[in-house]
Amino acid sequence: MTSRATQAELLEQRIAENRHSQQIDLVAWIFERVRIQPSHQILELCCGTGGQTLRMLSSLGEDGRLVALDTSAAALETLTAKAGGEGSGKLTTVQASLDELSTALEQRAFRCPSFDLVFCAYGLYYSQNPKKTLDEAFAWLKPRGRIVVVGPYGPNNRQLFELVQASGVTLGEAVVFSSERFMPDTVIPWATLKFESVRVSTMVNPVRWATSEKVVNYWQNTTFYDAARKSAFEALLERHFAEHGQFVNEKWVMMVEMQDARF
Repeated sequence: MTSRATQAELLEQRIAENRHSQQIDLVAWIFERVRIQPSHQILELCCGTGGQTLRMLSSLGEDGRLVALDTSAAALETLTAKAGGEGSGKLTTVQASLDELSTALEQRAFRCPSFDLVFCAYGLYYSQNPKKTLDEAFAWLKPRGRIVVVGPYGPNNRQLFELVQASGVTLGEAVVFSSERFMPDTVIPWATLKFESVRVSTMVNPVRWATSEKVVNYWQNTTFYDAARKSAFEALLERHFAEHGQFVNEKWVMMVEMQDARF
């Protein structure tokens, strides 16, 4: 699952399909709730091609810095190009997996504690040991610093999952767990042990696809695509569009903001 999830081209395609068809702007929703100060020192985990990075960079002043970590060199190259000259002056990219977090930062001469905010959206579940990754992130946090984790939960992707399964695809346990249970089962319990203040925000974001081609394109760029079942999927999708005229898939989003650490 991880290799397809971290391929920059596939990631860009998934983001594009969601952004163009989503009812609520996810990035705007996040940063209406998460405060970024101009002087903040930020560590972003699983930054990808910059879906949230660019918004945070735009909020930073001359003294602000953002360290963006991702396992994909191609994704980091795309991010650097998007950031441009002014943004790149505040940006440091680090190619490493979540399981190499502390080692990678120390190799770049960072020292604990360094960050006012550790931010991760749609990626923490790719760690081989998410609790250990969170423990390491906690160690890099300054006093009064915050950790923010965003991800799916509950009946996320239910409509798409049902159609995919009806076409004969078996969804892997890792796909189901990361989509439905990771946030409430892993992130929230850890947060309540480490922080006095834990704020949970949720929303349901309908993604409306007007053509079957858009649905297929999104599915082809996911971690649960199965080329052998494409014809069966397309046949089911054709019947769905004949009856409904569109395909609506609900993204259930949870954001956990943690502050007032129990150091």
